[in-house]
Amino acid sequence: MCRRGPDGLISLLFVKVPMQSLPRPRSLPARTARPRTMLRFTPTAWAKLLFLRDYGSTEVGGFGISAAGDLLLVTDFVLVPQVCSVVTVAFDDVAVADYFDQQLDLGRQLEQVARIWIHTHPGNSAHPSHVDEETFERVFGRSDWAVMVIVACGGESYARLRFQAGPGGSLRLPLEVDFQTPFTASDQAAWEEEYLRCVRSQPGFSFPEDTLCEPRSLEDALGFDHPRQPRRQRHRLPQKPV
Repeated sequence: MCRRGPDGLISLLFVKVPMQSLPRPRSLPARTARPRTMLRFTPTAWAKLLFLRDYGSTEVGGFGISAAGDLLLVTDFVLVPQVCSVVTVAFDDVAVADYFDQQLDLGRQLEQVARIWIHTHPGNSAHPSHVDEETFERVFGRSDWAVMVIVACGGESYARLRFQAGPGGSLRLPLEVDFQTPFTASDQAAWEEEYLRCVRSQPGFSFPEDTLCEPRSLEDALGFDHPRQPRRQRHRLPQKPV
């Protein structure tokens, strides 16, 4: 503060202010790691996918059904009537339309039942073929977002998200089986009935028998280390190298 003396000069006075009266600087919130975007399967959905993959010697395809509040959590894998070979899957167009109608009648939204395309490869590679890429572009190219998932018989997996927001783009997604989510028991009799009802094999080129996979135990399918070892809450699946 300022003060004028008898001689007319102005002098400065310094006042000591107690430290406790000064405002304390606000602490910055701790930075948290941004969760990585990934595609998750419930154990039942993953077991069903592997069961249907291993049931025959051809490719099979269908749609992943997403949870209402988590569109990248697959709770079921559903086949539609199709004609398959070891390198192709052809859906029946009328059957696909009927599938959408049935799912909407169940109260699900279109984004839950028509955005995740899943199919299998009978060999060891999960890399998309040129037919896979053309199909993904032709069928899902106008969707605001879509995911292509490939699970190979040898255990390799591949998932890619494409989106139209902003300039658009695509993103590789890791796959996980999430044991923290609620899940039901397996129903292999119903899964077998669904396969026999929907999948029709097309004769043609086939892989040698020694390149086709053998069905694995449910423990292996779900990623259990050993029946006597504790289960991991999440199991990271083998990914196709970038």
